[in-house]
Amino acid sequence: MNMSKPQLSVYFCQPALFLRLCFYTKPCYLPQALDEQIHKESQPTLFRTAHLMKKSLLHSFIALVGLLGLLLQNANAETWRLYADKTAASHDNNFVEAFGNVVLDRQGDYIKADYARYYHSTKWVYLKGNIDAKFQGDYLKADEAEFDLDSNTGWLKDGQIFMDDPHMYFTGALLKKTGPETYEFREATVTICDGDRPAWSIKTTRGDVTVDGYAHLWGPRFQVLDQPLLFSPYAVIPVKTKRQSGFLIPEIGSSDRLGLFVNQPYYHVLGEEHDITLFANAMTTRGLMLGAEYRHTPNIHSKGLWHVDYLQDLQTESTSRYEDNQDMTRSNKSRWWIRGKYDGYLGEPDWILKMDLDLVSDQDYLRDFSSGYSGFKKSRRDFLQSFGRDIEDNDNNLRVNRMLISHNWAQVGVQGLLEYTQNLTYGNNNKNPGMDHSADPTIQRLPEINLHVYPVSLAATPFTFEGSGQFVSFWREYGTTGTRFDVHPIISFPFHVEFGSLIPKAGWRGTTYFLQRFENDEQVDNEHDVRSRSVPDFSATAYTELSRIFSLATNADLSADQDTWLDIRHAIQPRLEYTYIPDIKQDDLPYFDPLDRIEATNELRYSLTNILTTKTGRLQPDPNKQGALGAVYDYFELGRLRLEQGYNIEEASRTEDLHAYARRPFTDILADLTTELTPWVSVRNKSWYSPYLNKITEHEHSLFLHSDLAYGSFSLDFLEALNEFTRQNQERERIAGFGGGLRINNHWSADFLYRVDYESSTDLEKRLSVRYDHQCFSTEVYWSISDTDTRFGLFFNLAQLGSFGR
Repeated sequence: MNMSKPQLSVYFCQPALFLRLCFYTKPCYLPQALDEQIHKESQPTLFRTAHLMKKSLLHSFIALVGLLGLLLQNANAETWRLYADKTAASHDNNFVEAFGNVVLDRQGDYIKADYARYYHSTKWVYLKGNIDAKFQGDYLKADEAEFDLDSNTGWLKDGQIFMDDPHMYFTGALLKKTGPETYEFREATVTICDGDRPAWSIKTTRGDVTVDGYAHLWGPRFQVLDQPLLFSPYAVIPVKTKRQSGFLIPEIGSSDRLGLFVNQPYYHVLGEEHDITLFANAMTTRGLMLGAEYRHTPNIHSKGLWHVDYLQDLQTESTSRYEDNQDMTRSNKSRWWIRGKYDGYLGEPDWILKMDLDLVSDQDYLRDFSSGYSGFKKSRRDFLQSFGRDIEDNDNNLRVNRMLISHNWAQVGVQGLLEYTQNLTYGNNNKNPGMDHSADPTIQRLPEINLHVYPVSLAATPFTFEGSGQFVSFWREYGTTGTRFDVHPIISFPFHVEFGSLIPKAGWRGTTYFLQRFENDEQVDNEHDVRSRSVPDFSATAYTELSRIFSLATNADLSADQDTWLDIRHAIQPRLEYTYIPDIKQDDLPYFDPLDRIEATNELRYSLTNILTTKTGRLQPDPNKQGALGAVYDYFELGRLRLEQGYNIEEASRTEDLHAYARRPFTDILADLTTELTPWVSVRNKSWYSPYLNKITEHEHSLFLHSDLAYGSFSLDFLEALNEFTRQNQERERIAGFGGGLRINNHWSADFLYRVDYESSTDLEKRLSVRYDHQCFSTEVYWSISDTDTRFGLFFNLAQLGSFGR
């Protein structure tokens, strides 16, 4: 470069050029007004250089060219801008050199370096020294680099690429940016761990990566603290957060019942709205279990989840290992479980469709395979989280399958139901005679139609009308079958005054049976195919509310730092309910479900509910007042205590079995307490106290404590042994649960769970786990013992790559 000749220096902005002609012989000054205007307007330009020129030359030409450059520059807002401490241009103006604190900027992208050389014609820039750049969300560092600013391609020597999402680093001797979203690299290290010495990394001889895609690695070596641990000739790792097909990290563990097992899942994306996961679960003592889980969400109103597993078991059992199935064998080797749920609509969204599927091969399957990817616990958790509907417990031999269609209008609702219940007690596994499938008395509802009329005023009268109707076709393998029509209209007379409400109701239930087959029911009148009954009923409900507000503070006491308790409201809600249903003979009618035996009722129930509600407030900026502080209020229920008891008038006049059971018309007193006195303590408690035995007959307790450093839980379910006329031969139960966790520091934590049946002196479940969380991985060691199995395992998660263990 010849520095002795007159030279062009530029304010540079592609494609516009703001020329400033100067001589190097003496300083160059513009008229002050023009110089200030140019300085103000040229702030978004790329490059500015002050050179030497004579005062008298080309002032008008400079102003004209400058204004033209500014107009062209403002017409292209996505061009690169260049700043530097010092600049120089070649004599032919082919390139511009920048020295010291070089910055190229374009909207959110930038390039920083100690030195830069920019070529006008090719838009290629060469950089050297402390290079720091950002391209479309990716961050780059290097000692030396070249970039094509037009095509966003280039290379880095001894550099690093950081992808913010999914937080992944690529460091290597040579890194190439081959396109807007693609890179190539040689002798590189891949990791998601921060720091100069990552906790884990993958070193590879060469590879390529696509943003929001995959990284393909040749000769990868998995390293822990820079020490090689595993080697593979080839690997593919995801570098995106969107769904992607591929193998998931396997589940590895050991079990007393299953032996060593490895469950390898493969996830495949079928489209934007559905995917499938395939499972191959190899168990040393049971064989190979194959499974598939299909998920689909065709629209915002519909979603489904279906899962099937199949195992050709290597073992059979002459007697079930579970105490409640001692009369049964497990002779089948072919074992399977099909389950699923669906929420959607039929035709249009107003016709809601729900489906539940739960079929299993034998009575022991769900307890044999309760944990893991394909286990009962995970399926139950998935169904509850996705659909809010549970499945039967894994020790329940009745598996319910349903398809429900419903539609609700303003005053009327209709439901159609198909329900099939699988009864695992009946079949080849039962040792007792007469317990095969042909003797199964389980009722199937094929179909059921329900009609509901919601409360509606009757013309101009003070009366309201509501009711229900039902049609059900009952079928079963063995037993009486038929069809039932049931209607139940109700007339009520709501009476509301300032001090409370009284709502009497009178109803009539009419039921007609059309019987098709008489079997296994000697009491049923088999002389008539058509039977009917009529059952009247009456009820009355009276309630009111008394309340008082206790002021604790005023708005003048509010602050922006914390919530201030302003008021506490105490409400008392007394309630009285009376129900009467006469004693109607029904023994000669078929029995399909509890609706076929309407018990005589003559009972008065009374309750008193206390509710404490707090009003809190704080100051915060109000957008409607230009950010000025305004009061914001919140309401929180501190606690609720309900006391309830009933008086059974029917029991008070009973004459049956008085020699064995004394009359006890007063029911147990229920105390139902729910409270959250602080954000760290919550209590749920139900206790029943017998006025005749002078002791508590039943408990349901739960206590939960939590803070940022620890949590604890306690539960107790207690049932006293009783033998009363209304509660005959009730057995004693005492089941307690203890749980807790401790956050030792930012990395270490521990959890435990203990459930025990005190009555049978049996430990139901014991579990202890210790967990370590790092920025880029986590690991957990766990040990668990249940009444049927013992497990020990390791759970290890590499962020972005996946997890294995449980």
